[in-house]
Amino acid sequence: MLPGPLRTALLIALPLFAACKTGSSYNGEHWAVDSVPQRVVKHFTGYRSDLDGRYVDFQYGKKEHINSTLRRHFLNNSPDNPFEPNDPSQTKRRPAHSPAPDPLYYFHAESIFLGFGLLGLTGAFIPIPLDSVIASFAPGGGSEFARGFEGGDSAKSPPSVGKFRVKNR
Repeated sequence: MLPGPLRTALLIALPLFAACKTGSSYNGEHWAVDSVPQRVVKHFTGYRSDLDGRYVDFQYGKKEHINSTLRRHFLNNSPDNPFEPNDPSQTKRRPAHSPAPDPLYYFHAESIFLGFGLLGLTGAFIPIPLDSVIASFAPGGGSEFARGFEGGDSAKSPPSVGKFRVKNR
C-alpha cells in the first residue's frame, strides 16, 4: 500500500493526466499523431491549409511578395506607391504552375538561395525550387504542371457570368 502523502499526490495529479486529452484543437486532436504532418508543413513552409487555400496559390503569393520586396530594395520601385504609374503585374492572372511557359517563375529566387546553401554544404551549386516542387505534388498542382507543357498559359479561367448569384435574394 502507498503511504498517505504519495497517495494524496497521485489522486490530485490524476485529473491533470486526464485533462491532456479532453480538449481538441481546430485541426483535430493536437496530441494525436495525425496532426504531426500539418504541423511540420506549417513549421517549414508557413502554409496553413485552413487559412491559405491551395498550396499552389500560397506559394505564388510568396513569390509575388518576394518580387515586390526585391523591387522596393534594389530598384527603388514600389508597385503600391500611389504616385507611380499603375503596375499591370499586380492584377495579372497567375501563370500555370509549370517550368514550361516560364522557368524563371517556377525556379524563382528561393532556388538560388537554396543552391548557394547546397554550394556551401556539398561544393556544387544545385538550385532546387522547393516550394514549386511541393506545390507540384500538392492536390491540384499536378494538373497545372502538365497543362504548362501542353501550352496552357494561365492557371484557371475565371468563372462565367452565369455562375454568379446575388446573395440573400
